[in-house]
Amino acid sequence: MNLSRLILVVAAVFSLASCLEIKNTIIVNKDGTAIVEETTLLGAQLAAMLAQGGAGGPGDQLKGLIMDQAKAEERAKQLGEGVTVKSIGEVKSPDGKSGNKVTFAVADIRKLKFQPNSPEQKEKKSEEDMVFALEGGTLTITNNGADKKSDKIDKPKKSTEELAQMKAQVAMMKPMFAGMRVTIDVKAAGGIASTDAAHAKGDTITFLDLQFDKLLDNVEVFGELMESGDSGMSMADAAKKFEKMEGIKLEGKKVVKVELK
Repeated sequence: MNLSRLILVVAAVFSLASCLEIKNTIIVNKDGTAIVEETTLLGAQLAAMLAQGGAGGPGDQLKGLIMDQAKAEERAKQLGEGVTVKSIGEVKSPDGKSGNKVTFAVADIRKLKFQPNSPEQKEKKSEEDMVFALEGGTLTITNNGADKKSDKIDKPKKSTEELAQMKAQVAMMKPMFAGMRVTIDVKAAGGIASTDAAHAKGDTITFLDLQFDKLLDNVEVFGELMESGDSGMSMADAAKKFEKMEGIKLEGKKVVKVELK
């Protein structure tokens, strides 16, 4: 996965303008099998939009994220050889969101080709896949898109007037994005002995964590993040640039090593 594709996913999510949480979790077993969990949680307003549907509206965008059996089977094929749909179930969170969790069984982690799901499941480029290797207790995670830059588009910096206008718009919009979050995590089922990942805690390595409430506290940085995919910036560049920004975590390394317990 590369920065441009992630920004497109984020932009699609952001355009829905309501409470939405997307969690992607890859759970790796030491025997080489794995589980992929993709969870989508909606606030009450967004759930109502989905129920109403309507051509071209938010309901249509959401249908790509809330997977039924057919969409889950299609997604399993995208994830690689030997990946099957294990279960699809409704879920609810303590803060009142509801949605579904699709669980995929991975027969061999070495054949998993991961990119985050998006509202429109367009064909993905294989050179942007996150792939895995496992030898003994050493897990190697390669994010092939981490160092890939998009074609740079030079854009003039926003004027003082434009920044002021953006701040006013964001201030009005912020309440609508309370609780909105997108994450991509890799977990070791038996625990982690050591890793060189930038963001690791307990048994979990975070490759992406965007918390919109916190991001919107800094309008200038948020604007830079949303435009970064068109600025020639790679994932590695963005991880370094935004490393001290609250509300965002990015893994900038192309290759991450993990010693499994």
